[in-house]
Amino acid sequence: MSLRNVTLAKEVGFCFGVKRAINLTKQALDERDDVFILGDLVHNKRVTDELEAKGLQKVDDYGKQKGSTMVIRAHGLPKIKIAEARDRGLEIVDATCPIVLRAQEAAQSLEQRGCQVVIIGDRNHAEIKGIIGTLESPALVIDSVEELREAKESFRLRRKVGVIFQTTHALELCREIMNELVFMCKEVQIINTICRPVQNRQDDALELAARVDLMIVVGSLTSANTMELAALCRYHNPHTIHIQNADELGYEAFDWAVNIGIASGLSTPEDIVQGVRTKIEEFEGAIFTDHKPNPSTYAALGHSH
Repeated sequence: MSLRNVTLAKEVGFCFGVKRAINLTKQALDERDDVFILGDLVHNKRVTDELEAKGLQKVDDYGKQKGSTMVIRAHGLPKIKIAEARDRGLEIVDATCPIVLRAQEAAQSLEQRGCQVVIIGDRNHAEIKGIIGTLESPALVIDSVEELREAKESFRLRRKVGVIFQTTHALELCREIMNELVFMCKEVQIINTICRPVQNRQDDALELAARVDLMIVVGSLTSANTMELAALCRYHNPHTIHIQNADELGYEAFDWAVNIGIASGLSTPEDIVQGVRTKIEEFEGAIFTDHKPNPSTYAALGHSH
């Protein structure tokens, strides 16, 4: 019997949008030849490797793709790219997450109302690029209060704005920006585009992080929602580590802890999460409380991503 108590967050593994994107892509690969995608379907290497092994071609541009089928990634694509693909006669399999599509529609609706669209999120994220690509005018992307103040000072922030959020963003990271924004503009319209299942997962993981000795967040280091979840958990419990799989979990990372919590990103396969749990539960080493690390050492170990 394990000396350690391992508690999984209520929901781990794929979210609805990721499951849907994978299923649509697998179906396309079963039914058609010559299926390609611009970028990664989701942010998890094992998932993308498996799809590529089934024949999905990952390309940076359409190049000489003719008579092929193009899968649109879960994060969406700018509408000009989709229009270009249709003009080339490509078949389209749209695996964009429905919640991301709603965010695109919300941004368009705000623009039609005469608002400057302000997106709170990471400007380099594929989802944000897709949303911007559905608009007629440039959107303002803000990810911190500092960026907001800079936009105000450089006259890039207008008086009438419409705000949406990156769907996987944590509401508590947006609050501070919103509090400042309402004082800066004459009119602020807000459409909450944060994904409810993401919010529920975050709330559940934070509650778990606050009551365990060690919190482990499992998911790709390229996954924005996983990195954000790890950062949020770390805020509630500095003893939080972010790993991609059980192979990255050394015994010394948890041999000091009695109660351990595990949460995952939205594109992390459930069996990878269970693999981490099994590794901990099967470890029969004693509990070495004197091994408890100073959280500041996690950065050196690469756990602060």
